[in-house]
Amino acid sequence: MIPIQPRLALVLSPVSPHVTLSRLLSSKARVLVLGTGWAGFRVARDLDKSRHEVTVISPRNHFLFTPLLPSTTVGTLEFRCVQEPIRTLKDVKYIQAVANKVDFTNKSVECEGLYKQFDKQAGDTVRRSFNLEYDKLILAMGTKSNTFGVPGFCSQEEQIDHNPTGTDKHNVFFLKQLEHARAIRNRIIECFERASSPLIPEEERQRLLTFVVVGGGPTSIEFTSELYDFLHTDVTKWYPDLAGAYKVVLIEAGKHLLGAFDETLSTYVEKLFQKRHISLMTGETVDKVEFNTVVTGSGARVPFGLCVWSTGNAALDVVKSLGLELSRDGRILVDDKLRVRGQDSVFALGDCAVSATTPMAMLAQVANQQGKYLAKSLNRDPELSSVKPFRYIFMGSMAQLGTWNAVADLNGPKVTGLAAFLAWRSAYWGYQVSITNKILIPMYWFKSFFFGRDISKF
Repeated sequence: MIPIQPRLALVLSPVSPHVTLSRLLSSKARVLVLGTGWAGFRVARDLDKSRHEVTVISPRNHFLFTPLLPSTTVGTLEFRCVQEPIRTLKDVKYIQAVANKVDFTNKSVECEGLYKQFDKQAGDTVRRSFNLEYDKLILAMGTKSNTFGVPGFCSQEEQIDHNPTGTDKHNVFFLKQLEHARAIRNRIIECFERASSPLIPEEERQRLLTFVVVGGGPTSIEFTSELYDFLHTDVTKWYPDLAGAYKVVLIEAGKHLLGAFDETLSTYVEKLFQKRHISLMTGETVDKVEFNTVVTGSGARVPFGLCVWSTGNAALDVVKSLGLELSRDGRILVDDKLRVRGQDSVFALGDCAVSATTPMAMLAQVANQQGKYLAKSLNRDPELSSVKPFRYIFMGSMAQLGTWNAVADLNGPKVTGLAAFLAWRSAYWGYQVSITNKILIPMYWFKSFFFGRDISKF
């Protein structure tokens, strides 16, 4: 009874009115993780659960293995192969909700449920709000796709939802979440099914079979490569009348593709794409999107059946509204131990955070290393007083260029072709968290190569 008595006294203290008896009897620190991306998933998985009570808040109930996301857009891999459910993490509590506000003084987060409930007083369905208290808060909400203010985009819901009228209302697709990949996959099949109709005019057929990709980064390059494989192999087999009718256009504002890669690798990709008859519009910006036409800065008009937009990341509105010190691009400023400036018990990781002294790119490997570092540091020293600053180790950059081809900067050696392809697949297969996905992924690679990709639309 002796160690409990001073804790009970705290219940009556006006300094901590929200403290409950159950909390006082618990020695675990309440850690609230906002986000299920690379950083949030890793820190939630690695934290010592005997010392931390971990709760994860996110509207997405799974961790997405983003490097393999482009492969799902054409059926090389199935969607469930590239995700891990958050609830499979041992001793981690998950709540599907959206974090709206943070009270840093009282250490609580205001959340809003993802699903609407009927409210008798309002006479309508509403999303209810609730508060969660924390001892340590980890902000790992990520970012959203950056449109750079280009006009003409449909809303996010219109891009994802199936459009039964066939009016092409969902004109541009992002490629950042599983629902985006599913929508792209359905749209590709829809374009070919509609183009194969004998009732379609020739001009409309040409538009439907024109696929535009905006952006020249790794995601765009890998999606374009997966799309080429699908068009070159599966379309030729299943849509023989349309085998030579499709067109792929890639628009990039920079002078070269893969601008962050070594020049020899970007040149290799450009020559390969030209050999594949992929139209490259480098040094070209998008001025606006008019229904199903991209209008470039030079005035060129490119009608399309599908446009995939992957041009970088932008800060989330909720991050901007927190009242924290931000960088010029809206990311939360942190110190060398990933602590938010002015908040000793708040940390920020991944794409939503940046160090003012040593800024790092928005990469999965950066977020993953930050999550691993913070979990290890908190397990060792909750105050981080004896912990060394975070140090990022560059693991190399890779991009797949379709079956049997890739480019890789292995932190020194520059590799192309089959060797890079094997390195790409081996690395990302090895990074899988669950045994299930380590079994499923090679099975689908085998299936797509020997038996073709699925062309069903559902």
